[in-house]
Amino acid sequence: MHINKLVIDFPIYSVKRDWLIAPSTYLVDSFEPFVEEVSLPEVSTKPGKLKLFYCDVGNSKYSGGFRFKFIKNLIGELILRNEYIDKPFIDLRGYSPGNIAHAIMIHLTLAIYSRDFAKSINISNPVLLFPKKLPHYINSLFNSIGFETILSNADFEGPEIKFELDSTNSLRGNFHEVIKIYFSDTDFDKKLLALHKNLPKKIFISRKDTRRLMNEQSVEKFLEKKGFKKVYLEDYPILEQVALVSLADTVVAIHGAALGPVVFRVLFKTKPLKLIEIYSPAHMTNVYRIIAHQINANWIGVRGRAWPKLIKQAYECEPSKVRQYSLNDFELCLISLENALNRINDED
Repeated sequence: MHINKLVIDFPIYSVKRDWLIAPSTYLVDSFEPFVEEVSLPEVSTKPGKLKLFYCDVGNSKYSGGFRFKFIKNLIGELILRNEYIDKPFIDLRGYSPGNIAHAIMIHLTLAIYSRDFAKSINISNPVLLFPKKLPHYINSLFNSIGFETILSNADFEGPEIKFELDSTNSLRGNFHEVIKIYFSDTDFDKKLLALHKNLPKKIFISRKDTRRLMNEQSVEKFLEKKGFKKVYLEDYPILEQVALVSLADTVVAIHGAALGPVVFRVLFKTKPLKLIEIYSPAHMTNVYRIIAHQINANWIGVRGRAWPKLIKQAYECEPSKVRQYSLNDFELCLISLENALNRINDED
């Protein structure tokens, strides 16, 4: 039975025009190649609501992916059983929590709101339910922040904080403010400052498995001469990952989940971050562009070189297939990267 309810309205957060630097081509001038400079349109987050309910007797079922559903339907009763929790819990096993950016932008925000809701109705802090295969570093992040977690694919019963969310996009309207209010002047931000003392200040965040740069050696050598150190975020403990991204002076990064921790920059009174986001032309998104404005960073996008199939798709494609090449490797134009670096350094 629902005994308490809270409704939170999320504001729209809008950003003005920004620059995207595209590869050098003959599309601008048929006699001499030029780097294309694209003026991106204004963009906004979506409005929405988060509804939180407290049920003294809740029942939460884990749906999982296709493989999990198949196993559960076939022999689920033999391998899974209902678990009972004698303290409040919130089920955060949806929305891909295994992605560090999702975990910060969606699940951490929901966890913070649920904790505040629990406090307002005088119940104990909720336990966070996550999938059994949640990456250990994400679980470690939530634990280090002070949340109790349970990793399980079982169905759970007990006092539950349920939620209804219009759109995960709407959470982004003010989640930087939530982070700032919740973590400012805490042991957490002090740990990040201490950890960053021995970490590089200019970093190039690369990728190991998907959406890699086909000419990465050339890109790495070019950036190395500019004082950048190439890093793979997964090679660092989770708090060092957060410190590395949120406290660097300049970040050049291939778009991906590794940029999720950049929102923690909002905690620190430092000069504006310089962020150059490298995009595959098959995967364009405004997520970190919006966050950059929220944390007062200087942002420029750099788009890689398109390939024949992608060019055809860009003009004629079913919406369901528009990101079919989003994880493909791609090539970056060094001239466009240099253009972006020069432009962002001129903004000092």
